[in-house]
Amino acid sequence: MFRFRFAPLRAAALLAVAFVGFRVLYRVAFGGASGGGLLLLDLPRLPLGGPFHHIALLGPVTTGGLAQAALSALPVALVILGFGVLNALVDVRRFFARGANRGPLRALSRSLVIAWATFPALIESVRRVRTAGTLRGERSTPSLLVPVFEQTVERALCLAASMEVRGFAATRAAPAVCARPVVMTDAALGFEGPGGDEHAWHLGGLTLDLAPGTLTVIVGSTGSGKTSLLHSMSGLFQHFDDGRQHGWIEVGGADRAATPPRETAGFVGLVTQNVRLSFVAETVQDEIGFALAVRGVAPLIVEQRVHEVAELLQISHLLGRGIEALSAGEASLVAIGAALINRPILLLVDEPLADLDSPARERVVRVLERLAHRARVCVVVAEHNTREWVGAADAWLELRGARVHAFGPGERPRAPAGAETAALPGGSTVILAAAAPVGPLASIRHLTVLHGTERVVDDVSLDLSAGDLVALAGRNGAGKSSLLRAIALSAVRGSVIVAGRDVAELRPRDRRTAVALVPENFDDLLFAVTVAAECRRADRRLTAASGTRTGSEAGTAVRFATLLGLGTVLEAAHLMRRHPRDLSAGERLCLVMAIQLAAEPRVLLVDEPTRGLDPGARMLVAAALLRASNAATAVMFATHDRDFARSLATRTVVLAAGRLRAEPEPVRP
Repeated sequence: MFRFRFAPLRAAALLAVAFVGFRVLYRVAFGGASGGGLLLLDLPRLPLGGPFHHIALLGPVTTGGLAQAALSALPVALVILGFGVLNALVDVRRFFARGANRGPLRALSRSLVIAWATFPALIESVRRVRTAGTLRGERSTPSLLVPVFEQTVERALCLAASMEVRGFAATRAAPAVCARPVVMTDAALGFEGPGGDEHAWHLGGLTLDLAPGTLTVIVGSTGSGKTSLLHSMSGLFQHFDDGRQHGWIEVGGADRAATPPRETAGFVGLVTQNVRLSFVAETVQDEIGFALAVRGVAPLIVEQRVHEVAELLQISHLLGRGIEALSAGEASLVAIGAALINRPILLLVDEPLADLDSPARERVVRVLERLAHRARVCVVVAEHNTREWVGAADAWLELRGARVHAFGPGERPRAPAGAETAALPGGSTVILAAAAPVGPLASIRHLTVLHGTERVVDDVSLDLSAGDLVALAGRNGAGKSSLLRAIALSAVRGSVIVAGRDVAELRPRDRRTAVALVPENFDDLLFAVTVAAECRRADRRLTAASGTRTGSEAGTAVRFATLLGLGTVLEAAHLMRRHPRDLSAGERLCLVMAIQLAAEPRVLLVDEPTRGLDPGARMLVAAALLRASNAATAVMFATHDRDFARSLATRTVVLAAGRLRAEPEPVRP
């Protein structure tokens, strides 16, 4: 209980300082900050008109006025700081959690738990978006507010959903019928969508009976409804996502439409798609034991059960580690452990292999297979990657054409088209074989990146040639993302020379003409509310950076259409009107690539371009990468997808323990 934790204190200190700064800026903006002392600025007073005639902006700014503004903010800042000290010594969320389960302040306690757990994500979002702004060439602070707000809301929603499915604030527990994990009879699911029929979604033909001790894999293209089908079993679809259910869905004997997820948390476990957004605790031990802790189970019993689950998953060595220090594979196993703490009869897992390297994928598949076939848990997995599940799955469900197609033992859905070709929207086909390199372009020498005292990138040297498509492979935690960031941002030991220019010596606004990076979380680089606005913004930033007009303002839009395989912007008009986050993952990645290519960089770096993509989207992205590489540009992409790399890359280099080695050249027919 009394264990000092620095993170809450740091977060509170940052919030307290931010509050004082905001109070000072507010005072300067509305009426100036005069009050004795030295005159620092004599800003003109600007009275507002109409109903706001009594308000004036700006005015004289003095040292005394600034001091008064800061002092007026101190009481609130000290309260924030005091709360941070308290939470550094005692996890106050446990007290809020107890209040959320009983007493007259249940609603307030629930809100406080979610708000307090979301605040660290706000700090992380600011850091990520500032980095994204640097990568994109954005210097305006107000422009960063939209992505920070969107990320914070996303974190809050994922956190609330995670707490719901783990029984937080439950007032009753539904009984479980172990012999009937999932029964669906003439069921259908649907969303109406804010835009009417254009955005409506429907999935029918749901008549299923999943038995204990089986592993079922759900496959289908992006947007086909795999996550919605899983959430219809967890209850989030009906009770959290505002989805519509028709027909009968029964989970563990409970009517899913009438029973919220928190009441079935005792026998239904859920592992969400982005597990990091769903983590509610600061350490692995607290994360795994959360569902028992919020039920008021004795701490000794919680600790024993946590150790049992950790031993089952072979992650006992992680129990004392902080959540932020986990690799992608470790995070997936911890999320599975948190879902298993209540000994569920039904375990739902959403795309567990998306972020993992090959060894981690094999380990997760073995764990889930063992849970199904030895522990007799009904395991349901939604996944794009089907190869790893062959031999482990007992049944397959394919979502195709708004219907569910079931495959029994010995059957499985038809494998997607091979990785050698990509069917493009225009009807043409591009063979994914890159042109041979035409000459040296970039030299990376003795690059080293330190995280504290650990060398995550150790004395890496590499040459890139124009026309290169280089795949950067390596296990989770090998340092691939750190290497790409080091090349793009040049804030490390070593040198990056591109077309004869030292990137570290370039002005930040000129650096994008040498190297551009599309990070793994590429949505961070989206700041506007329509695709067209994103493209115009990229063109305006490029014009402002160069000081001259650089041609048509439709340049980025044309490049976006080209990366999608469309001939003209007119063919992409239906996409230009949409919000960027309403695009498919593959289309969003192509949009961010177009934005980063606006400055015509000589080197384009892309981190994990196939993450979470179905085979069709992977082919779309592969074709876009091929189009991005040309006689004046080199492309390097980090990936776990070996088939994708073999079909596309001119060569592959492997990063292991911070060191680089080359793979043998692929044998091409």
